[in-house]
Amino acid sequence: MTYRFDGYNYLMRLEKDDLLMQSLLEFAGQVKQSFWLSGAGGAQWAELGFYDLPNRRYEWKRFDQLMEITSLQGNLAWEHDQAVWHVHATLADAGFHAIGGHVKELCVAGTCEILLHAVQGEPIRRVHDETIGLSLLEL
Repeated sequence: MTYRFDGYNYLMRLEKDDLLMQSLLEFAGQVKQSFWLSGAGGAQWAELGFYDLPNRRYEWKRFDQLMEITSLQGNLAWEHDQAVWHVHATLADAGFHAIGGHVKELCVAGTCEILLHAVQGEPIRRVHDETIGLSLLEL
């Protein structure tokens, strides 16, 4: 993982075999602020989730194939002083079929290029919502 700061945003590049979420957590530990994330690149595999709201749990599925990362979107907030990344991906396979969901982990193929737009002021916090079963942004 390499990155640079332009005075307001971070531009990040992940290398082949880097793990997306692991790299983002490492980065969060260095900067201690909140961000909105967008990115594109390639994946060797990905584990994605779909949140089953009535049962208040994620259904996870691993995709073991080369895919284009056509879109990464997400944010970084903090809960109990722990970094919490909320990242979704849309991925396309060699047949141009798209899949998407909440990213549990993703292994980079080739590269992954990410823009991290810094949120000004105090870091954004997350607070657990019992009715939904998720930690939501506290705004």
